Amino acid sequence: MTGQSIDTSLSEAGETFLVTRAGTELILRPVRLEDAGLLARFYDGLTADDMQFRFLSAQSHLSTSQLAAMIEVDHRHREHLLAFERASHALVATLLIAADDQFETAEVAISVAPAYKGRGVGWTLLHHAVDLARERGIARLRSIESRANREAIEVERTLGFKSSDYEGDATLALLEIDLR
Repeated sequence: MTGQSIDTSLSEAGETFLVTRAGTELILRPVRLEDAGLLARFYDGLTADDMQFRFLSAQSHLSTSQLAAMIEVDHRHREHLLAFERASHALVATLLIAADDQFETAEVAISVAPAYKGRGVGWTLLHHAVDLARERGIARLRSIESRANREAIEVERTLGFKSSDYEGDATLALLEIDLR
C-alpha cells in the first residue's frame, strides 16, 4: 500500500489547460454522463487501425457496454478525461486512466482523432497521465499495446516506459514506467 489517504482520487476538478509541443492548446475535463453521444461520434471517427489499437480487437463501433464504462467512471479509481482543442472546442482526444484499489498500479489508454495525430496530442496527454499518476502516489503506470502500434510504443518509450512481452499474447507489448 502506498500510504495514501482514503480520499485519494484520480479526479481533477474543473478544467486543465495544456499546450502540445506543436502549439495546439487543449482543454481537459472529466467526462460527464451527457457526453455519451459526443464519445460515440468521436470513436466512430477513428480509423479501423485506431479502433484496433485502442480496444485490441477488430470493431468499428463502441458497444453500449463500452460506452457506458467510459462515461460511468467513479472519478476516484477510474477517470476519463476529454481533450478539446481550445480554438475550435472540438473533441480531439480521450485519456482513460484506471488505478487498482491500493493505488499501486494504473493503466492508461489514449485515443487521438486522426486529424490531430502528429501534433503532440498523444505525447502531451501521456505526459499528463504520468504526472497525474505520480501526484496521486501511484507506483507504476502501464499500457498494453499492439506491437503494430509503433507510434504509441515510441511515444511511451520517450517518456521512460519500458517494454516487455505481454504474457499469453505475442502480438501485444506491456509498457510500464516506475513512478517512484
